[in-house]
Amino acid sequence: PIVRMTNTAIEPGDTTFEDMIKDIKEGVYAVRMLGGQTNGEMFTFAAAEGYMIRDGKLAESISDVTLSGNVFQTLQDIEAIGNDTLYTNGGCGKGGQSPLPVSVGGPHIRIKNVVVGGR
Repeated sequence: PIVRMTNTAIEPGDTTFEDMIKDIKEGVYAVRMLGGQTNGEMFTFAAAEGYMIRDGKLAESISDVTLSGNVFQTLQDIEAIGNDTLYTNGGCGKGGQSPLPVSVGGPHIRIKNVVVGGR
């Protein structure tokens, strides 16, 4: 047996999505988890879809959105937590074992200084 993740969540805050993005001049909105992994303190997160944020509004769609960084620094860089919550099913694959059914979810979050890749 190896250690496996169970359910991962973030508790809701008090910020609306509209308030969260209204003062962002240019940013990325990563929507739904496609997958992710950790290696020590480092993580990668692949979004199912993404959009540019321009002058506080959602703009064009973008593809292959991946966020990465240090887990602990990224948690410190959370600027706002949304008042909404969405949960979905996922899986935890590790060490060549079949994915363990888990759930993931939480509210929208706003993070400063995260590394974003994509097209």
